[in-house]
Amino acid sequence: MPHGPKKWFMLQIWRIQQVSQIVTLALLSLNLAGILYPFFQHRGGIFETPYTGIPPILLTIALSIWLFSIMWDLQLKMWRDQATVLVERNPYSKEKMSAKEIMIYGILWLPVLENLGKTDPKAKAAADALREWIKKASREEEIMTKDLDDIFKYIGFGKEELMGFNNKK
Repeated sequence: MPHGPKKWFMLQIWRIQQVSQIVTLALLSLNLAGILYPFFQHRGGIFETPYTGIPPILLTIALSIWLFSIMWDLQLKMWRDQATVLVERNPYSKEKMSAKEIMIYGILWLPVLENLGKTDPKAKAAADALREWIKKASREEEIMTKDLDDIFKYIGFGKEELMGFNNKK
């Protein structure tokens, strides 16, 4: 547990959540097929035994759920509200930055503010404040250092080259 028991536990919860929706739908479909089978059993044909009767019912239920999910996505566009909530994140940690935000502010906005700060004292003060915020945010948690290292490795530059500081305490 390199990041402590809390992070390990949250990782396990996240892993379970990733498969829980699919498993829940599969079990729901199987359960409904088993409940509905007796209503079709008296018809004979493929519904005569559970081995041949339940799979078509299961497929019908699964197809219905899938078609409803397509309608939910394309017509109701519920994912837009979910995306808004994901961007807002936890309202009690507004001062926290993500690794991507640190990168964007560090390699795009900080140099612009520093350049403007050569002639404008307010821009220089803003650049200094932003640099300190970025440094603090990048040092607060071990996982942030790892995430930033991953991003820098992906883009092929080091922290010193792009942002002019490293994340060592």
